[in-house]
Amino acid sequence: MDFTTFSSGAAASSAAVVLLCGEEAYFREKGLQLLKARASGGFLRVASTETSWTRLADDLYTPSLLGGTKVVAVADEGNFFHNHAADLSAYLSQPSPAAILVGLVPGKTPAVSGRSLVVVECRPLRGLDLQRWAAAEFQRRGKTADRSAVQLLVGRAGAELSALEGHVENLVQHAGRRASVTAEDVRALVADEASHEVYELALAAASKKPDRALEIAHRLLDGREPPQSILWKLAWQYRKMVEARKLLDAGTPPYEVPPRLQITFYADEFLALVRAHAPDELLAKHARILETDLALKSSGGGLDVLLMEKLVCELALDPRRRPAPTATPVS
Repeated sequence: MDFTTFSSGAAASSAAVVLLCGEEAYFREKGLQLLKARASGGFLRVASTETSWTRLADDLYTPSLLGGTKVVAVADEGNFFHNHAADLSAYLSQPSPAAILVGLVPGKTPAVSGRSLVVVECRPLRGLDLQRWAAAEFQRRGKTADRSAVQLLVGRAGAELSALEGHVENLVQHAGRRASVTAEDVRALVADEASHEVYELALAAASKKPDRALEIAHRLLDGREPPQSILWKLAWQYRKMVEARKLLDAGTPPYEVPPRLQITFYADEFLALVRAHAPDELLAKHARILETDLALKSSGGGLDVLLMEKLVCELALDPRRRPAPTATPVS
């Protein structure tokens, strides 16, 4: 089941084992908090590297001195639940009546099934789902948020849910007695960190520094910045470079170009890179970004990293450098 269904409460009320599986650590931890709140008999959390299945079974079957139901959580730091899938299946056939086992599994769901097992998919949110989540967080705190405010917040803060939650909390406090949070509130409180780093990526690629560009791209992806968001911002940067090139070629004074195009980071470096590119090269690379966006949408998410790496290398390619001709052996 998805996390929203699980958080409603009813779906996992009779579960003996709950596996919170997936990449989104925020949902895994939130799910554990929900279950911990029901722990009338106490709570125990252990790392998988600090226990064994035998010790875990002892903890589960030993009744709490407080009475009631206890929650025993295992943070899987390797492949604990995958390696003990058979043990878990056997446990599900006769689970402890005095405990709930919670597995925090950052990867794929173990091959386990059982009547009293609940598997919760903790997947990262993207696109409209991320915006809906942010809007719901405002509503949960008694506020509404303009659509433009939610879009701006997600665009500036990125897709990391714990960071987004912190921004929502700050914006609600900032709004005070006002019923709604606006885009102006977001501009006042939330720095455009993601766009700043994507700008660094664009500069590194345009500077023909593929190693540096790949390093920044990996950092953005590891930080759960959605690939489509990175592409949208990259396309914006390259579009601005095309516009800047046209302005310079039309005789616009260089100092007027960055403010006209709303370039706020590294204006001097931006102009230098624009001058170093021919107009047709900038247009071709902007087109490659749009082509990659289409490829990502049709790939179903399985090739995100590969497609992004390929694009970054292509953006960092200097078309003036040609491979050295291969010598023809003389017979």
